[in-house]
Amino acid sequence: MATEITMPKLSDTMTEGRLVAWKKSIGDRVERGDIIAEVETDKATMELEAFAAGVLTEIRVKPGEMVPVGTVIGLVGEGGEPPVAAAASPSEAAPVPDNWQPPPESPPSEPMAAGDVPERLLEVPPDAGSAPEHLPPPVGDGEKASPLVRRLAREKGVDLREVKGSGPEGRILQEDLEGFLGKQVEEKVEVERKTLTPEMSSSPAGGGKQPLSRMRAAIARTVAEAWRTIPHFTVTVAVDMGEAEEVRRELKEAGSAVSINDLIVKASALALAKFPLANASWTADGIIFHDGINIGIAVSLADGLLVPVIGGCQSLTVKEIALRSRELAERARSGRISERELSGGTFTISNLGMYGVEEFMAVIHPPQGAILAVGAILDEAVVRDGQVTAGRRMRVTLSADHRLLDGAYAAKFLAELKHTLENPVTMLM
Repeated sequence: MATEITMPKLSDTMTEGRLVAWKKSIGDRVERGDIIAEVETDKATMELEAFAAGVLTEIRVKPGEMVPVGTVIGLVGEGGEPPVAAAASPSEAAPVPDNWQPPPESPPSEPMAAGDVPERLLEVPPDAGSAPEHLPPPVGDGEKASPLVRRLAREKGVDLREVKGSGPEGRILQEDLEGFLGKQVEEKVEVERKTLTPEMSSSPAGGGKQPLSRMRAAIARTVAEAWRTIPHFTVTVAVDMGEAEEVRRELKEAGSAVSINDLIVKASALALAKFPLANASWTADGIIFHDGINIGIAVSLADGLLVPVIGGCQSLTVKEIALRSRELAERARSGRISERELSGGTFTISNLGMYGVEEFMAVIHPPQGAILAVGAILDEAVVRDGQVTAGRRMRVTLSADHRLLDGAYAAKFLAELKHTLENPVTMLM
């Protein structure tokens, strides 16, 4: 009996997905856990794993097609069923080799419906070999390019029909795209600039309308729904970060690359353990208290942001949090993040301190109940024991769901967080 492969729901906001590429071909053996396809969601391009073993017997959705969540995109069977490829229109059918002639047949007695292709045109000619190369789907007006090249082209706003491919059968390679955009050095600088200082695409020349990317559209839906349905309130506190900066310097000198944000994640985990309502979710049927403390860290991208999740922060050391944080940020920026790494968050931290932002309010990421906005560490005059001295202050703002938390509870949570950050040695014990 065949097992259906469906377009999965890979994020809370996903309603449809684009099949980027098949990693298996008709007739290939599939084992449970094998990567069978790549799917583009509203957040990133992700790998789709097979949940059943067998043989890929049918492909119902072609690369490049957008289909709703739950749509059957293929079948995995026992191998006895005749293979069935995805339907293709005459203009999209694979090119027929010049040296192949179809067997003589009388023309069909009835005209073909639009999109129908005679089965003989889908057959592989005898001299094509038993294992033909499966090239990526055409882009634009028939251009061939890998999923990576297509994604880079979309990000750069390049029409691949204008790019001349130097690969086999005119396939567009990454170096072709880079050559079209300019010198490779300039391309690398542009990628670095977008990675280090992400920003929205510039406005179209001469004004006008710029279409939303799928990520920006998803962010818009999520924050609009969160603002409309969650009664936000905010509480802000100033934290003396002098000791935390000193601990960070000592750890760095000892060979441990720990950031201020890593210390904030750990301190937040300790505070959340004592104030579980800040780690909970509101539902109409009651409050959900989560077993684990899974903290999302907002990572800025060129056209939006992703929130990878560090799971089980309550049991991780500062060094383990630092390692996991770096890995997740790198995977998010390179587009290799998985849905599992973007799911299950119970609390989020958004840090704009590196941009010099002193204080701001963040919108809660549903279904979470709170989010922490972190500002820059600044030199300030501080009064200690009646004496004015120089201090290093950072402001943090908690946005909380008023259905879950009251003002006093949020204030106590921030007081605990402040105490831990001002006494950072306690996080290393």
